[in-house]
Formats: sequence, structure tokens, C-alpha cells
Amino acid sequence: MPLDGSMPWKRWTHLAVLAMFALTAQPVVAAGWSLMVQQGRIGLTLPDIHSGGSVVTGIRADVVTAVDADNRVATVQFKTGSRLQAASIVQSGAESPFQMEDVRVDLRDVTLTVDLNGTAPLPERSSVAGPVVITVGAVQHPALIGQGWRFEGVVNGPLTDLRVEGQVRSDSGLVADLTLRNVPGEFLAARAITQVEGASGSKVMAGTLSDWPPLLELDTGQVRAEASLRVEPDAPLALHGQLDFDGVGGVMNRTAISDLNGRLLIDLEQGLLTAGFRDVTIGQLNSGIGIGPVHILAGYTAPKSDLFGGLLDIQQATAGFLGGRLRVAPGAIDLSRKPWRLPVDVYDVSLARLLQVYPTEGLAGTGVLSGRIPVQISDAGIEVAQGQLAAISPGGLLKLPANRLRAMLGSSQAMSLVVEALQNFHYSVLESTIDYDEKGKLVLDVRLEGENPEVRGGQPVVLNISLEEDIPALLTSLQLSGRVNEVVTERVRERLQQSGEETVP
Repeated sequence: MPLDGSMPWKRWTHLAVLAMFALTAQPVVAAGWSLMVQQGRIGLTLPDIHSGGSVVTGIRADVVTAVDADNRVATVQFKTGSRLQAASIVQSGAESPFQMEDVRVDLRDVTLTVDLNGTAPLPERSSVAGPVVITVGAVQHPALIGQGWRFEGVVNGPLTDLRVEGQVRSDSGLVADLTLRNVPGEFLAARAITQVEGASGSKVMAGTLSDWPPLLELDTGQVRAEASLRVEPDAPLALHGQLDFDGVGGVMNRTAISDLNGRLLIDLEQGLLTAGFRDVTIGQLNSGIGIGPVHILAGYTAPKSDLFGGLLDIQQATAGFLGGRLRVAPGAIDLSRKPWRLPVDVYDVSLARLLQVYPTEGLAGTGVLSGRIPVQISDAGIEVAQGQLAAISPGGLLKLPANRLRAMLGSSQAMSLVVEALQNFHYSVLESTIDYDEKGKLVLDVRLEGENPEVRGGQPVVLNISLEEDIPALLTSLQLSGRVNEVVTERVRERLQQSGEETVP
């Protein structure tokens, strides 16, 4: 509905007062200083209302009333058939155009009371109370999928400080508790609370929000959303929101998400958006290789004119990874300037677990890796230039399959020695640079120092090996293997079938 606090509530409630006085023209039974109208009926077709950027068209009031009045108080009881209607309510504007079509307000059992003794303006001496039902044929807004809505609740208070409380429901099934307070000429305040759960909640949100990601499916947990807004004349919209996540799990594109918990706080005041991620944890993110648990503490600020071009302040971002830990260094990222740089520190990653992930039989090893990977994100994709990983002293053991090594390194005499040494290589030094381009090609330049006790009497060997890997193809293979979940596997198969590629890893 329009956010102008003085319209249309003020106009429509004034119409109800006028309707009451119009009823005095009906047959009455009078006694002394009192009168009663047992059954009054009136229908009014009213001119369009223009107020600021809002327009209400096709307005009609049909009221069936019982009136009881004396020299002190007049009471109007609206009967079945009493309703206000509008063909459309449109709030134009470049920022958030809003439109409601076929609006109907059912007023049956609502009571209007007017104090006839006071000297204050009529709206201050008039109050309403009772149940109210509002149906809207279609709500149109850039953030919403067009559909019908229905509100059932109660209205209470003087016309100068009107309160409405109840529950609103969309055709797609979204249900929210709604509270409105309107003080004409001063402010309009609203508060809404909703909660969705599991797969049914995901379907509801997908049918309500136009920007809901089409490949996002939730299957466990619940999300509770609370928002309040306040509109004042000649002042920007003030909005406060909160999202609480409890055990949320699902799939985003080809990544499985499990056990998401925490809170997102959002404030919009004076044209500035601020957001905060508080106590956010994720049990695991899995696109083929599991990462988790994840812990995030961050803030975000952006001007209303560019909500996605603000400043992301990372205070804490850590994740478990293959027995070790990943950490994004605290700092601020200006999202309006690309590329975004994200230095990722790697601590104590298990080489044994890393080799187990790789879909090739015969890989084995021991040792612990640490280092830093400078991630860069641009419109072209993700890149890494000269990342560094190294094994922590005293080193460990490597056993690599001979057939895989021959395929990678060739079968020359020099390479044969390398292949033989790596069948049981006891290393003291393992160092690697990491380069990754936007097309998904990973290049590892590995330096190894150590020996194979079974080769040349265990003489020291220094090896420099360059390895390449197609990471998207590797992740696709892992996803097809069922290591993520059935939804991801099926999505990968469908994508491969559409592209005409093989579906067997």
C-alpha cells in the first residue's frame, strides 16, 4: 500500500464518518436526545485521490450500518456488506514503484465511535475497533512476484493514531504477522515477522521473491525474518531487519550447505545500508571437497544508490579444511572496485586427506601443509598468482602411482628415475607454488627433496615437477561420484546431458 502516512487511511476513514452522518436522512426511530437507525445503507462512488507520488483510482464505498446516537456519543456498527474498494493503488517512483490492484476492505463488525461533546477536530474524536479483512487481487513490486495477498486482523484506535494488527498471506503460501500504526501527517510504521521451514519454506520463498536464486533449494532447518519500517514526511525510509538461521541445509547451484546458523542484521537509515553477520556458522560447504565448519563475523556498509557496491569489513572468516584450517585475513574489501583480493592463509592441512580426495587410486602420503593463497576475484572469474604451500618439518612420505606419473611426465630415462623414486619417497622438503587462471586451470610447480631407500641406496634426490589440473573437471568428477549429495549429482548430470558431454567421471 502507499507509504504516505496521510493517505489513503485518512481519506477512507473520513468517508466512514461522512457515511454515518449521511445515514441521518434514512428513516429513524427517535426518542428524546437519542436516535437509532436499524438498517442504513449507502453507496458512494468517489473521485480519484492524488497525493504526492501515489494515486488511488476506482474508489467506492458501500456501507450497511446500524446507528445509535445521543447528545454525547454516536456509534456506527458496520454490518455485512460494508466494504471499501479501489481498482488500483499506485505509488510511482524510480526507486521502488509499487502497485496494488483490486483492493477490497471488508468492514463488517467494525464499530465507529464519535465523541459529540468534544471541541477537538472530528478525526481526534473518532475511533474505530473491530475485525478487518483486506484482499488484494495483485501486488506488483520489483522485489516481489506478482500475486494476490490477503490480510485478516483487527483495527483499533482513533483516526489520528490508528493501529492494525493481524496476519497477511500470499497466494504462494507466505504467512507473516503484520502490525501497522498510522499517525497521519507524522509517520507510518510497520512491523512484519515470518518464518519458513525446510523444503516447503524454500518453495514459498521462491514463489514470493523475484530475486530468489533459482538453483537455491533448502531442505532442513528454519529461517525467521523480522522487519520494521518507518516513513515520515520529507524524510527517507528507515528500515530495520533481522534474519535468524537455525540448522538450515540445502543446495546452492552445485554446492551442498549444511547446518547454517547465525544472524544477519540489516539497517537502512539516512540513505545508508548497514549489515552485520553475527555468530554465523556453517557445518559444511561441499562442492566436491568439504569445507567446514565455517565461522564468519563481518560487517557491510553501502549507499542506498548502490547497494552492491559497498565496503565489506571481514573481522573473522575461518573454515576447517582437510584436517587443517583456512583463514581469510581480516580487512576491508571495496566491492565497487574490482578485482577483489582475498588473501587466504592455509594452516596444517593433512597431505594424506588431500590425496584421498583426489579420484585416482594408489595415491598416499603423510605430512602437514601450510602457506598462503592470494585469491583474486574479477568479472572474468577467480585467479591465484604465485600462491605458496610448503610441508612443515620434518616432512613425510609420498607414494604416487607409476602409471599416473608416466602419463604426466613421459617415459624418458630421466623421468623413469623420477617415477621410480616417487613410489616410496621420504621427503624433508615439499614446496609448491600455486597458479590458477579464470578458466579453471591449476598449475603446481613442486620442489621435493628427500630419498627413496630402495633407489640408488637411498641417495638424496631433488625433484622439480610441474603439475596441471582442470579444477572444474575435477569437481564435476567428484560431484558425479556422489560425494556431495543426490541433488548436486543430478544437476551435474542434467548439465552434461544438455551439453552433450559424457556423464561418467
